[in-house]
Amino acid sequence: MRPPLSIRRRMLASLLWVSVVWGVVAPLTVVLTIRHEINELLDDTLRASAQALSGVLKGTLPLGSLPHVPGGATISPAGDFVRGRFAWQLVGPGADVEFHSPHAPETALMPRPSIGFANSALGWRVLGVAIGHQGHVLYVAQTLDERTEALRDAALNTMMASLSVWAVCLVGLLRRMRSELAQIDRLVADVQAHDPLDGTKTLPPVTREELRPIRDAIDDLGSRLAVRVRNERAFTAHAAHALRTPLAGMDAQLAVALRECAPAQQPRLQRVREAARRFARVVSALLTLFRSGAELHRQPVDVATLLARMPVARLEVRLVDAPGEGPMVVPDADPDLLAAALANLLDNAVRHGARSVEVGVDAQSAGGWCLRVTDDGPGLTPDMLQTLQATLDQEDYSALSGLGLILADLIARAHGGRLHLDHGPSGNGLRVEMTLARDRSAARLTRGRTSPLPAAAVRDEDR
Repeated sequence: MRPPLSIRRRMLASLLWVSVVWGVVAPLTVVLTIRHEINELLDDTLRASAQALSGVLKGTLPLGSLPHVPGGATISPAGDFVRGRFAWQLVGPGADVEFHSPHAPETALMPRPSIGFANSALGWRVLGVAIGHQGHVLYVAQTLDERTEALRDAALNTMMASLSVWAVCLVGLLRRMRSELAQIDRLVADVQAHDPLDGTKTLPPVTREELRPIRDAIDDLGSRLAVRVRNERAFTAHAAHALRTPLAGMDAQLAVALRECAPAQQPRLQRVREAARRFARVVSALLTLFRSGAELHRQPVDVATLLARMPVARLEVRLVDAPGEGPMVVPDADPDLLAAALANLLDNAVRHGARSVEVGVDAQSAGGWCLRVTDDGPGLTPDMLQTLQATLDQEDYSALSGLGLILADLIARAHGGRLHLDHGPSGNGLRVEMTLARDRSAARLTRGRTSPLPAAAVRDEDR
């Protein structure tokens, strides 16, 4: 068994969000840093180029006696100044271009003499350096497209590298998360397979120190639960002997009193005897159910034989065979629990004014069997039936005061089934369907209580 899917989804979602934020923020930070560094590097390149060109021009050209050449003379350095990505201009005091590189524009890069870095409207990054004392300015420039391309290539390479690292880290984190969750899965499986009533076994040790307190707490809880269950079983064993013997004696004394009393008193004594018998059956059902624990003694059960052993006064019981199903036999059930369920359902029908009851058994297509008990009593209103069914579905037995349906539902769940209520075939009476699962692993007695019912609680004795 694994932790709930919602927990895994939340953990995975958190991991993905952290990974996405890191995968976006980290490359963006790197790109901004690289952009700043590349701009500085390219500006340093322009500065170095300007220093080299100014030195050459100062050493070879008498700037003060240069003749004016319309449009400027072209001087082509080695490599054509990196194929036009860079350009330079020598601009005179009147903003006329006197010399320039082949790919430089014939008009001045800057409309006014400008010293230092600036962006030209012609699409260049320009560095202006003053040369000589005649007002000449040397412009060394790089195209803004070239700078943009350099920044784009650096950003793209950085993003690709960051995404690659992010993907590798994400795969590693997912594997790590699965490895950590596997420890929890193993602990959950050990807890599911652990039987706290077996005093010779404890939970296996855990490999993670963080899980040790959880494991120790569960083991301690199981030990305390085992002690409590053993005490309760010992109590029910003594209670069975202490209660059944006096009840049997009461029934015997009432039988003698019925034979010896006057005819006028016999109806009253008969009602007392029926009440005592009903009380004995309820006690027997409770002791049988809670003494059985989680272990059912399954075997083929003949429902007709069970009914013959539990005569109910003032109630006609008819057996209804399902077409083609043969005798009324449940192939796999606990006979004591099934007898307790039938006895309480029949008593419930008598207490609510039924005169006849039909009992039938048939197999279900999905596996298992269905035991149906239909009476001809007044039944329930649709609202009461719906609310009572919801009460049983939620196992909110605190909303019920009668024992009949509670015991039947507990016994059905002990066999992996449930109790379903419906109106009788003619719209009157009550039909109780108790399903019994074929899969023994589905059997359980109770589960955790759910939230209270939205509607008002209904007592099964208020039908």
